[in-house]
Amino acid sequence: MEIVFIRHGQTDVNKDNRLQGAKVDAELNDYGHEYARKAAKNFDESEFDVVYSSPMKRAVETAKIFTKGKKEINLDDRLLEFDFGDWDGMKMDEIGEKYPDVVDPWGKVNRDYVKYSKNGESYEDFDKRCGEFLDEMYRKYPDKKILVVAHGRLIRMMAAHYLTNGDMDKIDTPDNSALTKFSVKDGIARLVYYNRVLA
Repeated sequence: MEIVFIRHGQTDVNKDNRLQGAKVDAELNDYGHEYARKAAKNFDESEFDVVYSSPMKRAVETAKIFTKGKKEINLDDRLLEFDFGDWDGMKMDEIGEKYPDVVDPWGKVNRDYVKYSKNGESYEDFDKRCGEFLDEMYRKYPDKKILVVAHGRLIRMMAAHYLTNGDMDKIDTPDNSALTKFSVKDGIARLVYYNRVLA
């Protein structure tokens, strides 16, 4: 199985450096549309056997741009972005000031954030749903090429599931519209590339 992940294009929430989780259903901004279209010109959708996307607007818009209307897009709730609970939509600057102990040196919220956002998703639950999706893809399409359009944290956790036993804090967030590819044989995954930019 080959599985390629594309992070959605830029939104105004990204641009404003706010947490954009499962409760923030933003659309692509003008730059996000333009950049995704530019990247999609260098992307061959025909090589994929099946396409999946998060049902969130920013992911579906990006999936349509990259597949150029030539592929059926399967929506899957397991591909929803990480749920930050009450913190969804908060500015990272404010979080860093109030809760510096849960912001890592790269300016990202770490696993301990749930001490303060009690209704947020845990890394363990996030890893579980990502793992269930990956396992199902391997069962259904062991010799196929799969395209998945989703979110920055989700792609981090997909990579972490394969590479670091679910420790997402060891993996950086891919750029908007960037690609990440894994090859899986006999249940063993290898990272082919991460955060590849086409535009």
